[in-house]
Amino acid sequence: MSMRTDKPQVTTDELFELLKRTSLTTILVEGKDDIIFYRKIEEELREYNIDMLPAGNKNSVLELRDRISQISVLATVIFIVDKDLWVHSNPGEDLCPVGVLTTDGYSIENDLFADGDIEALLDTRELDQYHSDIVKFLKWYALAVSRALHGKDSAFRTHPGKVLDDIDFYLEQTKLSEGEAYPVDLLDFIKTNYKRVLRGKSLIAIAQRRFSANGRDVKHSTKQLIAFGASRRGENFRRICKLIRGELA
Repeated sequence: MSMRTDKPQVTTDELFELLKRTSLTTILVEGKDDIIFYRKIEEELREYNIDMLPAGNKNSVLELRDRISQISVLATVIFIVDKDLWVHSNPGEDLCPVGVLTTDGYSIENDLFADGDIEALLDTRELDQYHSDIVKFLKWYALAVSRALHGKDSAFRTHPGKVLDDIDFYLEQTKLSEGEAYPVDLLDFIKTNYKRVLRGKSLIAIAQRRFSANGRDVKHSTKQLIAFGASRRGENFRRICKLIRGELA
């Protein structure tokens, strides 16, 4: 059964009942937005007759992994999630539960962005504007992520359009609280590795500001960019295929 985007999302209880009964090798992934990538994975690994299923989100995948680990099932079930903020864990600090595969970057969007060399689709002028947006956004993002990593309320998932275009929001959000220090080292790390560790949806949204700009001869939607990245079958794509093959060996 192939993963579909036009079907209502089933509940974790419904998925659990399905996983208990299926005899097909099943790969459980997060959401329906990942389908473009995982359809390519299905094609690449078609000899295994894999059934891809979206669980809805990361928490659902991890919950089902815990429930399945406590019973005996017929089929091999593989679990894949985005790293998200785990991408900022210290070397040797593995926060991912045993038996769960992850993306290399923050999310599948980051992996595809790198594989597709999406920035190469921008001309020199667009690239300058894009990098200017990245620099401004990261000054806000590093502080927002630092707050999240320290257990504070943080809106680090705010859409880049709000961050970059609403000057009042930007100034308010980049104001340090009493006793708070700006995370210079974290900003430097994210700047150096932004294609890998900046939240993927934010990264693509910033690029999308240029790809959808007025007057641009060739416009690219977000889905087109993801499809392009997936079609490259690059290093990150091959890495996930290798991980899945390892689980099935």
